[in-house]
Amino acid sequence: MDLSSTLNVVYSLLPGITANLTGTLTNAYISVAILLDYFKIQMMSTSNKILVALSLSNVYLSLMLFISTVSVFLPLINADSVNGYISALLMFGICSSTWITTCLCVFYFLKIIDFSSGLLACFKLKINIIVPWFIFFSEVVSLGCSFLTLLPSVTSPGSSTNTSLFYPVNSTSEELINSPGFMKVTFFAVFVPMLIMIVTTFSTIGSLFLHSRRMENTGTSSSLTPHRNAACMMAWLLLLYTVIFVVLFTYFFKLFDQQSFGYKITFNLIYLFTLVQSVVLIIGNPKLKEAITKCCLFATKVSD
Repeated sequence: MDLSSTLNVVYSLLPGITANLTGTLTNAYISVAILLDYFKIQMMSTSNKILVALSLSNVYLSLMLFISTVSVFLPLINADSVNGYISALLMFGICSSTWITTCLCVFYFLKIIDFSSGLLACFKLKINIIVPWFIFFSEVVSLGCSFLTLLPSVTSPGSSTNTSLFYPVNSTSEELINSPGFMKVTFFAVFVPMLIMIVTTFSTIGSLFLHSRRMENTGTSSSLTPHRNAACMMAWLLLLYTVIFVVLFTYFFKLFDQQSFGYKITFNLIYLFTLVQSVVLIIGNPKLKEAITKCCLFATKVSD
C-alpha cells in the first residue's frame, strides 16, 4: 500500500475510529460508575449487572475493532497466522454485545409485563437467578460463534488457494472481516437475538399502552415513568441493532463497491455502534444520567 492510498484509507476511517475510541471511554464510564456505587452500598441490582456486563463487552468490542483496523497498517500484526485469530476475537465481541443486549431486553420484558401463570411467570419470579445464567449463556454462544470463524473451509477441487480458515491465508485483516465466511457467521449470530429483541420490545410497548388505557378508563393513577423509560431504551436499542443488521446485509450481499461512498458510510456506522449504545444506556438509566450530568457540570466549572 503506497503513501497516498494509506492516507486515503486513514482519512476515510478517522471519524469512525474516533467515535469508536470515544465509545470505549463512555462504556468504561458506565462500568466504573456502577461498580463505584456497588462498593459504596455493597449491593448491585440485576439490571446493573447486565449493564456492567454489556458495557465491558462493548469496551472489548471497541478495542478489537480498533486493533483490526490498525493491523492493516502494521506488518507484524497483519501476519498470516494472526489475521484469523483477530477475526475470531472480533466475532466474540460482536456476539457477546448482541446477546447481552438481548438479555437486557428480556429482563425488562419480564419485569414490566404481568404474567398470571405459565413458564414466563415462573421466569419472572426467578429473574434475579436467571439473569447471571443468561449472561453466562451469552458468553458461551459468543465463544461458539468465535470458534466457527476458525473452522477450516471446504475448498473446491482443483483450487489453487490453500486455506486454513474460512479465508485465504494471504488475506489482510480487513479482507477477513469483509469475507463471506466471517459475514455469514456474523449475519446469523445477530439475526437470532435481534428476533428476540423485536418480540420483547413490541410486546413491552404494547403492554404499557394497554395498561395506560386501562388506567385512564378506570381513573386510577400510578407512575409508569420508569417502565416507559425502559421501553424507550429497548426501542432505541432495537433501532440501533436494526441499522447494524442492515449494514451487515449490505456487506453480505455486496451491495456497495469497496471504493464507493456508501461502503465507507456503512463501515463507519459499525464504528459508531458502541458509542451510540453507551449513550442510549446512559440516557435510559436515571442514575447514570445524573452522574454524567454532574461530571459535565464539574468539568465546566473547572474550565471556567
